[in-house]
Amino acid sequence: MSVSSKYYLNISIDEVMNASSKAVNDCNSILKSLGFDPFTLNIRKDCNPFLKKVLNGLEFMKLLRLKKNSTLVIPHPIYINKKYIDFLKKAKLKNNLKLVFLIHDIDSLRKIFIDALDDFNYIDKTMYEISDAIIAHNEKMINYLEENGVSRKKVVNLKIFDYLAPKAEKEISFSKTLNIAGNLDVNKSGYIKELVSIDKSVKFNLYGVNFDNSLLKSESINYKGAFLPDEVPLQLNEGFGLVWDGQSINTCSGNTGEYLRYNNPHKLSLYLASGLPVIIWAQAAEAKFVVENKLGYAVNSINDVTSIFKSLDEQQYSEIKSNVLKISSKLQDGYFLKEAIKKVEKII
Repeated sequence: MSVSSKYYLNISIDEVMNASSKAVNDCNSILKSLGFDPFTLNIRKDCNPFLKKVLNGLEFMKLLRLKKNSTLVIPHPIYINKKYIDFLKKAKLKNNLKLVFLIHDIDSLRKIFIDALDDFNYIDKTMYEISDAIIAHNEKMINYLEENGVSRKKVVNLKIFDYLAPKAEKEISFSKTLNIAGNLDVNKSGYIKELVSIDKSVKFNLYGVNFDNSLLKSESINYKGAFLPDEVPLQLNEGFGLVWDGQSINTCSGNTGEYLRYNNPHKLSLYLASGLPVIIWAQAAEAKFVVENKLGYAVNSINDVTSIFKSLDEQQYSEIKSNVLKISSKLQDGYFLKEAIKKVEKII
């Protein structure tokens, strides 16, 4: 396969490059380092509906002009109207393309966009049908795909998302502290407002937008501010990262909580790339990765952290931290996607 025949689908929104999430942008950077060229669609959102429909339709038609017999890696899903997947199907048939879908989310499974659920069902089912290879998050997600008719032979296990970041020299301190980074909206992640009920021996550092200032009434909660994705790793320097979601501290409930049974949360990659050991929900798909690589602890309830911290000493923490640093280096270098692409190229 020649270098010129390998592409990744790059989406710009209203001509703003790198408008995607850090996860997508990191994957694009890794693919570029492997010799894939960007195939860019300039999607319009900020214009009148008729003009948007015309201009985006013309952009979708570019897919039909992809070089014959080329390979295209597609971030899945793309949050534009569902017609893009139809154009990918037509382009595949017209030019004998090899389509590799790199799953970021399966929204027919996540079910947080209820009003658009029919569209996401259609997009996901079409992806299963037209893909030559799929890069899935983990074994639990692969099992789900197989249950939905996808041949396991064309699915590659990513294992964990990479998190590209400069290798900064910093010290991670032993501390009985849980760090939470991300959207702190208590309407989305209701468990956050319940942190005040955790034993006060457990401290919390919170980073992100939509913080509820009323939580500062608790002496165990510190709000550190909001930072850009590339800046957050420099701020995380003590204790553990918490991988949790949903409405309760006792289990990960609701659509976002249940989704942890299947997905690779980017938050896990952030913590590990930052050098932090982690605490993760025991039923999460990535709990196996954490436990097998001795990167922290899997718990059923955040309350369980209290007993873990009571017996935790600096030597134990140091041993976990040394395991984390081995994985951290790989995440910062894009190791896991590079390995997945090697396997994909054998399949296609």
